[in-house]
Amino acid sequence: MNKCMKVPLFLIFMCWVLSAVSGCVAPDGGERSCVSVEDIEVKSLYDEYSTPVSGETGNVLNVTAYIINADKADSSALLIRFKLGETDSAEPSSFRELATKNVELDYIKGRSMLYQSVQIAVPGPGTYDVEVSVFEEGKDPSTALGMVFFVGEEGEV
Repeated sequence: MNKCMKVPLFLIFMCWVLSAVSGCVAPDGGERSCVSVEDIEVKSLYDEYSTPVSGETGNVLNVTAYIINADKADSSALLIRFKLGETDSAEPSSFRELATKNVELDYIKGRSMLYQSVQIAVPGPGTYDVEVSVFEEGKDPSTALGMVFFVGEEGEV
């Protein structure tokens, strides 16, 4: 084989190796889920509805997670966990869990995105933290995504 053929074959081989192991391999050698939370949006339902849609009392919030599957293949069964906690603005490391809601999905198509929403009530004005995690059956979970937000006197976020 001449020298001109070795370089392209080497490059093709390296591309194949890199694409085979990119993205979804956990550091411990297990398979990491390619399904992850990309963004979280929190809105007050106060402006849109005069009564809470889910039977919740207090200021009802609509929490939407934007979830993607970066893999070519469809995922296996998923559990999406929404965790809401109250934080003290004077002491950011303090956290008191208020609610956890789980949503089960059969799968998410490969190379696609979906929106998943839940309604969660907060007791009143204050600083809150929401964290969304995705667990895929048989795989190590991807990193959770969280955000801190403030709810005002009128229920605005």
